Amino acid sequence: MIRKISIHNYKSFHPTTPTVIEIDTSKQATFIYGLNGAGKSAIGEVIHGRFVNDQIFAHCQVETTGTGPFRHLVYNHAFVGRVIGETMRGIFTIGEMDTAKQKEIDGKEAEYVVLEAELTTLRARVETAKKQVEAQITRGVEDVWKAHVLGKKTKLAELLVGYGKDKKKFFDELRKSAVDGDAPLNTMERLEQRWEDVSGSETSKSAPQPDLTGLAEIETDSIWAEAIEVSVTSRLAPLIAKLGNGDWVDQGRSYVKDDQCPFCQQGLPHDFHEELAKLLEGGRKLKIDKVEALVSNYALRLERLQERMSGVFDDAITKDTGLELAWSKLEGRMKANLALMRTKQVKPSDSVAIEGADHQAMIAALATAKAKMDDFNQRLKDRNSEFTRIRTMFYQVLCADRAEAYASHDAALAPLNAQLATEIAITEGVADRIRDNTVRLAELRQSQTGVDASVEAINRSLKELGIDAFWIKRKEDDGHLYCLARPNDPNSTAQSLSEGEKTLISFLYFMELIKGTHEEHGAVDIGKTIVVIDDPISSLSQNFVYDVATIIQHQLIKPPDGVAKVRQVIVLTHNLFFFHEIVHQLARSKLANTHRKCQMLRVLKSEYTTVVSLDPTAYMNDYDALWQVLRDVKDNQSMVQIVPNTMRCILEQFFTFTAGTDEFDEALEKLAVQDPSHKYKALHRFLDRGSHKDGINGPPMDWSQYDVPYYLAKLRALLKEAGHEHHYLRKMGEETAISEVVNE
Repeated sequence: MIRKISIHNYKSFHPTTPTVIEIDTSKQATFIYGLNGAGKSAIGEVIHGRFVNDQIFAHCQVETTGTGPFRHLVYNHAFVGRVIGETMRGIFTIGEMDTAKQKEIDGKEAEYVVLEAELTTLRARVETAKKQVEAQITRGVEDVWKAHVLGKKTKLAELLVGYGKDKKKFFDELRKSAVDGDAPLNTMERLEQRWEDVSGSETSKSAPQPDLTGLAEIETDSIWAEAIEVSVTSRLAPLIAKLGNGDWVDQGRSYVKDDQCPFCQQGLPHDFHEELAKLLEGGRKLKIDKVEALVSNYALRLERLQERMSGVFDDAITKDTGLELAWSKLEGRMKANLALMRTKQVKPSDSVAIEGADHQAMIAALATAKAKMDDFNQRLKDRNSEFTRIRTMFYQVLCADRAEAYASHDAALAPLNAQLATEIAITEGVADRIRDNTVRLAELRQSQTGVDASVEAINRSLKELGIDAFWIKRKEDDGHLYCLARPNDPNSTAQSLSEGEKTLISFLYFMELIKGTHEEHGAVDIGKTIVVIDDPISSLSQNFVYDVATIIQHQLIKPPDGVAKVRQVIVLTHNLFFFHEIVHQLARSKLANTHRKCQMLRVLKSEYTTVVSLDPTAYMNDYDALWQVLRDVKDNQSMVQIVPNTMRCILEQFFTFTAGTDEFDEALEKLAVQDPSHKYKALHRFLDRGSHKDGINGPPMDWSQYDVPYYLAKLRALLKEAGHEHHYLRKMGEETAISEVVNE
């Protein structure tokens, strides 16, 4: 295994002082990250040069452990250039040459054609069944979405946040709120009222407590039906009885003055006052006083009831309690009774029929209102729990409203799912037969000729990556060479490949070369093989980053049981996403423990290239890497020339994903007013130009002078103008200044 690499006087490394890279030989894998131009590719070139004894690298050193000699393979741009040409050298694997199994191969190939045609038909049927299932799901989802529309029209609409236009999510979530058909549920109106109750500031309600006692005793008193007559002890009694005007005489009594009649103005007998007193006083007076007392008491009770019930019905909680109707009837009856009582008071000799008011209806309604208010008070003791209960029942009510829709959907979907499952099972059966056929063909071809196995492996990998626009095949006039093939293009050449395609096919070729050799009778010892891979995703679409990382992991670092593992793997890359992916596949989510599984290094370049250890938790994404560049420059660990462009990339990403480019432009202009210097004008022009705004992105400034503190100060000022100075302080590791910014 490689344990130490010493480089100097090569590319960006120091011309005289060696840079020593210590490789941890207790780990199979070493991952090295560095920006483009930092010098990482030089490491792979030195390793290759030393192993092939290239005199250009004679002054550099690559030390290995004492368990060698080792076979080395280096994948880099030079390897791609050597591999991609009109033809590629065949890779021989262990096997027999030209066996007598061609007849079986021919039969398997014919069977493969038939099975492929059958599989195509079956897949079409599966797709048709899937579309039918999807169509029914769409119908069901749309039908259930009506509940969402209904809910949005209520006062509880805010409980439906989080779905947006995701109807399927609502469909699935609402179904979880299903309850038994006989489960008691509130009406939507009741839920709205509960929501208003718990959302308000009121903490409790008090039920009205009108005093209804004593009313029945007054109403049922026998005095009302009694005709109160004058006393018979007076000698005036016969006359008054004959005239029937005792009440009139009593009313006129107050007008008597001296001994003159107030009506006829004649003189009165000498004993008239005594006889009149006998006539009207005594028992009659007591009864009249009782009537007056009862009327006064009844009127006072009615007045107090009216005061107590005033405003009670303004509270919506009394709705549906029957209280308002009961009070209306009671009040109306009492007013009518009071009018009759006052008639009796004016004419005591008349009898009146007092109808008893329905007190029980009022009492029952008051009890209902009190129960509702007690419930209100209990619910408001824990508002959070009440909010939760309302939300739960709200969804239960909506789900109950759509119960028939769910039932109809399930009934329609079940047979469609069953049909789809049947079609898939049949299709998978044919696919299994094709896989068995393919495996057997691969076995036969591998034993037939040495170079066929690698052709099959490379083409299989291309197909697994979804690439069917090209493949490789054995060259017709020389079976030990490979050439490019495209559908319906017999004259295709490797030069027709894009840069990304060249990278991909050369990488797959390299992976096969690890297991084989260019020599027909060469021997391969995987356990003595050292693999160095430099930027295997250069020019590749981001879609292949995961695939390339997976191939490296599954074939080199963590191969299946029974498959030989290479001795050492060194991967170099400038792509942080690829770096994350290959590390994640090895360590999963335990980044802090990554050092137990692999070694991680970082290539830096200030004046010269250096290599340092890398903390995996410090690199989250490309945006963080840009800030790391600024921190490195600040610490004199990287080139100052990259500061302006790094600033521009940071500002573009930050304002694009936060405030927007308009706020960025405003911040630039504000600083222009504050700093009219030529130095800022040049920086302003460079930042305002943007990295991709037009074809003129060259720096409009004098690059011979780099004032790093000035640039960093302007970056901080720009973010401060946008209200995000704390972001700069946090990213630059100046958290101690954050509190000062907050206190300003």
